[in-house]
Amino acid sequence: MTDLDARELRDAYDSQIRPELPDPLPDGVTVERDGPLFRVLGLDHRGFLTYRTLDGLAGGELDALIARQVEVFRARGESVEWKLAGHDEPADLGDRLRAAGFVPEDQETVVVGPVAPLAAAVPVLPEGVRLREVTGRADLERIAAMEEEVWHDDRSHLVIGLLREIEADPQSITVVVAEAG
Repeated sequence: MTDLDARELRDAYDSQIRPELPDPLPDGVTVERDGPLFRVLGLDHRGFLTYRTLDGLAGGELDALIARQVEVFRARGESVEWKLAGHDEPADLGDRLRAAGFVPEDQETVVVGPVAPLAAAVPVLPEGVRLREVTGRADLERIAAMEEEVWHDDRSHLVIGLLREIEADPQSITVVVAEAG
């Protein structure tokens, strides 16, 4: 598995990680299906839309799917994030989402590769830095505050979303902070 090319790694990410649904679902969280799309409701203060593929939807059918999502979240009075990957099809999906009122966030990057060599390595921390697993609300609020300072955007939804995931299955998620001083 050391000679994988970028396409194989992307395909592995798509098949193994997407559609990125919490499992098990935290209390109060529901997932609804609309065609190839999954609507995640109740994880934090906004909705989340995800999918592995849109199964070839294009044109009017795709516009109708997008419009249904806009209406669902408008009726709930919630904002929503449509998780769009750069390689998603059709190529004009981003334009269609913008036309429907979605506002793109900053581009995110996912790093994908074989994990065995990384898992075998012992991390070497700089002097005075320690790693610590966190599970409590106070630490999660500190993480959200740090993210708000970095991204100049409200990140309070992280606290509730991460708390719910931790409470649903503490073994399925690990949140680690690096601290110094």
